[in-house]
Amino acid sequence: MGVLFMSSYKNILVGVDGSKQSEMALEKGIISAIQNNAKLILLSVINGERYPNTSTVGYGFIDRSVYDTAVEEMKKKLNEFKQRAVDAGVKDVETEVKIGNAKLELGTDYPRAHDVDLIVVGATGLNVIGRMIVGSTSSYVIREAPCDVIVVKTDKDNREVDLQKTTYPEI
Repeated sequence: MGVLFMSSYKNILVGVDGSKQSEMALEKGIISAIQNNAKLILLSVINGERYPNTSTVGYGFIDRSVYDTAVEEMKKKLNEFKQRAVDAGVKDVETEVKIGNAKLELGTDYPRAHDVDLIVVGATGLNVIGRMIVGSTSSYVIREAPCDVIVVKTDKDNREVDLQKTTYPEI
């Protein structure tokens, strides 16, 4: 009987939100991209409306410029992460910052639109209260993604990390 191997990945998406967990996911994404000679896509989703709307539900008309500072800060961070990946040996790295629903963008919309075959996310990126209000992005991604998902809970050497202390030491 032969040994089964996982197929190689071509487009690896890493969800980046600025948390320690997403940086751990980045490290694992870099390793996976090198091992598979794959494109590495670094995506950050700033939660908010994609476009101004005039709906009577919610906050009404939102000027998109309220997101400009956050988008620019995240673009700078993603460029640093891109350089880290290139320095490590990843040949093809793309970055993108989107405004929208992080769960939908990471879990379904972006992977389907960009032929993603592996998603790498941190186990948690929000604090306890945030998870209760918005729910767990990683849980949604696992459930709904059209491809394989790796949820990172260990450091780059596969050592267990105390997620509570590492992510939000003040809690």
